[in-house]
Parts: sequence; structure tokens; C-alpha cells
Amino acid sequence: MENTVELRKGQTLFTEGEKGRQMYVISHGQIRLTKGNADNTVEIATLGEGEFVGEMALLTSDVRTCTAVADSDVSLLAYDEEKFKALIKSNSGIALRLIEGLAQRLKDTTERLVALQK
Repeated sequence: MENTVELRKGQTLFTEGEKGRQMYVISHGQIRLTKGNADNTVEIATLGEGEFVGEMALLTSDVRTCTAVADSDVSLLAYDEEKFKALIKSNSGIALRLIEGLAQRLKDTTERLVALQK
């Protein structure tokens, strides 16, 4: 079974560069994703209810690629790697939502790159 995580606005869920041991589904509130450091931070996305966050580190067995901060009071469901993989294997609807979310993020990133080239 999943664990529930509660964050107050401004609290950090995870930090860029740390090992990812869990992924989350946002039950309530919003999470802001940023990349960079204190001198130069770029907002990547703001995610809301029903969206996944932190899945890339589990799927790639790599470190976190960004920092996730509560943009409001947030409630999340946390899944470790084993439970996450079992969930997407057993539920095609969740697997499809995951793929759609990753595709949308890739599209958004591509559009930002193109805009930077202009």
C-alpha cells in the first residue's frame, strides 16, 4: 500500500541531484518543479491533482533531475520503486496516464528549446 505525504506551501519534496527512491501522485494541491541553483533557477512546470512527480528517477534508476517544492499545501501518495512498477504493470490506465504525462512534458520542453533559439 502507498504512503501519504503532506507538505505545507514552500516545503521541498525532493532536491535535484539526490537519489530518487519514491515517486508520487498528487492528491491535492500543486508542486512546482525547478532546475538550477540559487543563482540561476528555471521553473520547469507546475503539476496538480492526479499528476505524477518523481517518476523519472525511478524509471531511469538515476538521481533527481529537478527540485520539487510545494506551491500550496499538498497531499501526495508515495510509491517506492517496487510498488510503482507493479502498479503500472497491473493497471493499463495508470500506465497510459504516465506515458501521456511524459509525452506532454517532452512536448513542453521541446517548445521551450525552440523558443530559446529564436
